[in-house]
Amino acid sequence: MHQSLTHKTHPKKRRLTQRSKFRVNFISVVRQAFARASCSPFVLALLVALAMMIVFTIRPDIDLEVSRQFWAEGFTLGEDEFLISVRDLNRRLPWVLLSGLVFMLVVMPFSRGLPRLFPPHRLLLIIVFFALGPGAAVHALKNLFGRARPRHLAEFGGELVYTPVLSLGGSCTRNCSFPSGESASAIALVAFIILLPEKFRLIGTAILTPFIVIFSLNRVAMGAHFLSDVLIAWPLMFAVFLLLHRPFINNRRAIDATFSRKSDGARCSAETRPFAEQ
Repeated sequence: MHQSLTHKTHPKKRRLTQRSKFRVNFISVVRQAFARASCSPFVLALLVALAMMIVFTIRPDIDLEVSRQFWAEGFTLGEDEFLISVRDLNRRLPWVLLSGLVFMLVVMPFSRGLPRLFPPHRLLLIIVFFALGPGAAVHALKNLFGRARPRHLAEFGGELVYTPVLSLGGSCTRNCSFPSGESASAIALVAFIILLPEKFRLIGTAILTPFIVIFSLNRVAMGAHFLSDVLIAWPLMFAVFLLLHRPFINNRRAIDATFSRKSDGARCSAETRPFAEQ
């Protein structure tokens, strides 16, 4: 009798041991990956985005439950005038700022002091970043994942089917949910920090942070995006910026010379780390 009971419990103990070993090995691999990625901010940003995607895929209830907090026979906050004005401000602000950068690049050859105050390679980096990050990358991912917005789901009175973040079988065909374009453009505003002297960049980031959070979460309250759409857009945009940063820094002399007076020359620092004085 004792032997039969022992024989029955061994497989269960063996399975528990195997699961424990798997968890330990998995955690160890993740730690090693993040440790190695710490030397590469670009890889680290991608790993953070991937980790967040895995979490929200394993726990889809997080997205649904957060969105459910703003639903009461419809996402009524989507019609709130104040929230709509916040959304519109977030959409228009980048266009206004980028128009200013383009204007400065146009008049740059006719000014002696402007290239020194705002190096052309920084202005061009921000413009290209917005075009490829909140612009091209976001729209490409929306089409790839095809994730339906909360307000279009059957769970919230719509007709489409919910899909987790890592699912590519979404029922949305255009203007989809993941990632959030508003969240991407909001976090992209941090790129303008490189126009400030290095000693003021931390203060500038601190001032921007509340606006970034409000602009981003505003879309969750309106039923336009899931929480994961908003949060994952942040590290994705950092990855795009970091990918562009080094080529622009490596070619800063040529870029600055193109937009500056030839007699001025281009004085550039040897510093190449992101958001450092260049």
